[in-house]
Amino acid sequence: MNSIETRYGTLGPVDHVSAAPDGTVLSCVPAAPLTIRTPLGTLVAQHTTDDLRRPKVEPLEFHPDGTLRTIALETQTVVPTPLGPMAAELLTFYPGGELRRVFPLNGKLSGYWSEKEEVTLTAPMRIPTPAGDVEALIVGVQFHPGGALRSLTLWPGHSVEIDTPVGRQRARVGMAFHPDGALRSFEPASMIEVQSPIGALAAFDPHALGIHGDENSLCFHPDGSLAGLSTPRDTVTVTLPDGQVRRFAPTMVPNLCDERVQDIQALRICFHPGTVALGDDSRDAFPLEGHGFALGRLLQNLFAPISYACDICG
Repeated sequence: MNSIETRYGTLGPVDHVSAAPDGTVLSCVPAAPLTIRTPLGTLVAQHTTDDLRRPKVEPLEFHPDGTLRTIALETQTVVPTPLGPMAAELLTFYPGGELRRVFPLNGKLSGYWSEKEEVTLTAPMRIPTPAGDVEALIVGVQFHPGGALRSLTLWPGHSVEIDTPVGRQRARVGMAFHPDGALRSFEPASMIEVQSPIGALAAFDPHALGIHGDENSLCFHPDGSLAGLSTPRDTVTVTLPDGQVRRFAPTMVPNLCDERVQDIQALRICFHPGTVALGDDSRDAFPLEGHGFALGRLLQNLFAPISYACDICG
């Protein structure tokens, strides 16, 4: 076991020290009670394990300039944030010392510790956002470097109502904001129809990853105009100036849990000034002027055999 010299003084004892070529410590694992003075006050780093929930001690991590990057806390601790006090088990920071992320819980799900057991350790939080006050179980909160709210990640299965450029809507998974507070994206809880430069489109991603709320399927530019969406229902036929026709549609893919079941992979559509991009290939971008766009729908009976989830994958 060692002690290390950091911008926060001598820390130790620690194990598994990783350092840059110049000797700057990049990470270490506390081997005993260890306190560190952070921009949020003096905190106690995680140094014990729990065979069920926290099977290993998470390392302290530092940015290349020596400032604190990540700290897992020994116990859930209330810390000050730009939105008020929040309970946290894991914190991350920008190189300048500003708070980046707050995670109320930091348990590890496994066959011995389930999501249902983890959720019993948290409680709904009321958070003021530019889209209205949100009260829900929160997985994580992210801030912009200046302290403005960047994103919220909701607990799986939970949803909230928020104000959006397309009206009051229910969001799942999470929501994200531009630095000026304008809504950047959210994940619709159900299919909604929105107006776009090429017509009315159904916005919904049946397989939204739900890992975090930083990136969501329904997106907006800072001025509130539509930036992009995912649609599992609509097709787009593009007529080029030379008369050629291109067709874009959601695709059918094997279910991850059962290859005999087909799932719909939503079609991604993005809008930039004067252009629309269709699908995952950035080369499939078309100027709005001089092109024809016709919308259609997948055959209704295609939805009958589709499974949006399974007991294994959730």
